[in-house]
Amino acid sequence: MGENGAGKSTLIKLLTGVYQLREGRLLWNGEPVTISSPADSRALGIRVIHQDRTLIPTFNGIENCYLGLEYPTRLGRVDWAAMERRVRQTMEGLGIDVDLKKTAAELSPPQRTELEIVRAMMTDCRLLILDEPTASLTDQEAERLFKLLRSLREKGTSILYVTHRLDEIFLLTDRVTVFRNGQLVETVPTASVTREELVAKMTDQTAVEPISRRESFGPVLLEAKSLATRDGRVKQGSLSLRSGEILGLFGLGGSGRTELLECIFGCRAISSGTVLLDGKERPGLTPEEAIRSGMVLISEDRRGKAMIGSLSVRDNILLSSIDTFSRYGVLRAKAGNRAAAEQINALHIKLASPGQRMLELSGGNQQKAVFARALMTAPRIFLCDEPTQAVDVATRSDIHHLLRRKADEGAGVLYVSSDLKELLEVADNILVMSRGRTRSCWKNENLTAQQVLACCYETQEKEAQP
Repeated sequence: MGENGAGKSTLIKLLTGVYQLREGRLLWNGEPVTISSPADSRALGIRVIHQDRTLIPTFNGIENCYLGLEYPTRLGRVDWAAMERRVRQTMEGLGIDVDLKKTAAELSPPQRTELEIVRAMMTDCRLLILDEPTASLTDQEAERLFKLLRSLREKGTSILYVTHRLDEIFLLTDRVTVFRNGQLVETVPTASVTREELVAKMTDQTAVEPISRRESFGPVLLEAKSLATRDGRVKQGSLSLRSGEILGLFGLGGSGRTELLECIFGCRAISSGTVLLDGKERPGLTPEEAIRSGMVLISEDRRGKAMIGSLSVRDNILLSSIDTFSRYGVLRAKAGNRAAAEQINALHIKLASPGQRMLELSGGNQQKAVFARALMTAPRIFLCDEPTQAVDVATRSDIHHLLRRKADEGAGVLYVSSDLKELLEVADNILVMSRGRTRSCWKNENLTAQQVLACCYETQEKEAQP
């Protein structure tokens, strides 16, 4: 564990041969080893499942499982039947059931994680490293993953598990190692430490300031009425977001939460229904028009949709507001640099310089830069899809307080999270979505996770009945 930038991902890259040691040494089974390339790491039996999945979206399950492996042949041709048999044997040994005919793009987040594990176990895996594996999973999907990891541990596989979710540490691990500022703080038996002590070791602080909630709200800023998509991901999405409100949106995997936000923002076509801003219908709304109308989308897919990794932090921050800092098609560099620097300072983004590439920042600082870009357009409506995914405790708190501050200033926040406990902490009201339809809206007053989950499951069971 450790805050963003503490060195967790760097350690993984050292163990997998992406980076080489400058000092110190690596011991494997008590003997010094040199890992100078990913091939060296794989030869030792080290496999890693990265925070950003490394499956090829257009490949099916069999093809993805064979990435990096030699294809078997028969009579000079690829023996697809032998490949499928080997993958299925590995799946059966792990108790995993994934449709191998589907492409990775067609699989759900937990299925993609399971496929990555199958791929890792296709060879002799002695150390499995997982970097934020539950970042986009619901509690029930995460529990399925934990069951699988426990079975791997029982079979003798060692597991190095990186996460920012404290509950998972106490639920799953035997020991916990804390990093801070690139240095080891301490390694202790998990049973011997408390949540508060772990936070203190990571952040030099013992508590995180709680989020306040509002009782009254202003006028309706955003309204969605019976939105639907041709692919059926959204069948009937309706909601009302008021000024000053943080409206949580919760649903089980595949419920259509992300797709509903994309419909509202205009980056996913709708087949029926309407979006209203300030009471006025906006048919055919596009992302450009949404931004000009004061709306921003914080995407769940940070690297794929929320940033350009090869560009500098400064350029990423200016992306959505570049017209403001341009004259006759030429960027006014000084004004843009000054505005970007103000956001970097205000959000406490840790970087070497504004010219540093986005890809080089830690996940939490990337997310802060994504918020910095959003804030440059002075938005009134925030559509936040898993905004604290794979960020540390302190950054998560910073994002919560930023959104509450914006809500107090009159903005509306639609907040999607797979972490129900987080929604109960931050949202004023919680809207439940199931099988593409928005359902009950609950006032977050003495509301429990059990009540919300019961609503999700009851709805699923009713719709499953003939």
